[in-house]
Amino acid sequence: MENRPDNDKPKNSFRLSDEARAEIDREYMDVPDDYSNYIRPRTVVPNNNFSNYREYNNDFEEYDDHPDRYADDSEEYDYPFDEYEDIQDGYEDVQDEYEDNPEDYSDDFDDFDDIPEEEYGEFPEVETPEGEEERPPKKKKKHWLRRLIVGVIVLCFTVIAVDIGLLFFSGHLWFNEPRKRDYPIRGPVITEKAGEVQWKRFAQQNIQICYIRATKGVSFEDKLFEQNKEGSGQSDLPTGMIHVFDPMRDGEEQAEHFIEVCGGMGGRLRPVVDCDLSVFYSVLPSDEEKVADSLRAFVDRIEEEYGCTPIIKCDADFYEDIASAELFNDCPIWYVSEYKKLPKDVRADLWGYSSRVKFSYYENHNFLEMVVLNGGEDDYYKLTMEDADEEEEAEVETDIEYTE
Repeated sequence: MENRPDNDKPKNSFRLSDEARAEIDREYMDVPDDYSNYIRPRTVVPNNNFSNYREYNNDFEEYDDHPDRYADDSEEYDYPFDEYEDIQDGYEDVQDEYEDNPEDYSDDFDDFDDIPEEEYGEFPEVETPEGEEERPPKKKKKHWLRRLIVGVIVLCFTVIAVDIGLLFFSGHLWFNEPRKRDYPIRGPVITEKAGEVQWKRFAQQNIQICYIRATKGVSFEDKLFEQNKEGSGQSDLPTGMIHVFDPMRDGEEQAEHFIEVCGGMGGRLRPVVDCDLSVFYSVLPSDEEKVADSLRAFVDRIEEEYGCTPIIKCDADFYEDIASAELFNDCPIWYVSEYKKLPKDVRADLWGYSSRVKFSYYENHNFLEMVVLNGGEDDYYKLTMEDADEEEEAEVETDIEYTE
């Protein structure tokens, strides 16, 4: 190894053989005899740049101070134990002082980052040796299988949600869907919005009854009522007429308007008065007693004309406030509940369960309101006016017997 001494000092060189180094270690370091087997020869290239310190450090201070000790490789190495003992004694003194007075030593420098640079200097940065390239950071493994599974699951849920939305929009699926086994008698409500109806074909679908809107208030008449009345009369489908009740108008006047437009009701279902006043209740304050009296006047006039009380069609609010009163116990109830099942504590003869049902053989093919009879075929009599006809026949027979 060559060193670079000062200009005023003679140039010297030294080189210890492996045997000499092993001998020095055995004599001064108290190592086993076979330690020389573990001494790496100088000809072996080290695995890192710091394994051979003597070749790495060109400024070997001890050699500069004592060149005579390394004149010959065969000479015995004279290790400076005096300097080592002084350093060891100084270390022991510092340790004893710390054990005696530990409070004098601050913990401010426990953190490596807190060491002041002006006292200790900056720490050298470790540079990458020449010929060795920095390893690129490891790339994270792409869990493509997991992503594929998650993507398939999200796609399936999306397709299912879209299908359910389409079924709701098309009317094939709804919140309430009464089973036909439990509610065999059912049918739609026809208004002028449906357009022209092919009644003979329309009646051949899976429906047993049908209601046609006729009037509203004291002056309104459905534009296609006469056409629907005539067409439905030529089919075998039982049909009834509906009047939309106006709480701001007199009930008896509304009944007169309904009777004038509908005329005779022979062979028809029991008439219906629609009291679905949700918008009216939310916008205008209502006098429940006044509304009930007006509705009772309508019912009495219809019963007087056709011999039967009409069916009261209403929602939950109107039923609780008015229709459930004892004043209307003689009227069948058409209870509208599209988002919930029919409550058991409601006196309902019919159940309006949906307003988004479609059928065939009508012009506009729009959604229709749907109703079912709350009961079986034995309860069908609640919808007919046969009882009124029997009462009229009984009155006629009584008059004949009295005349005789």
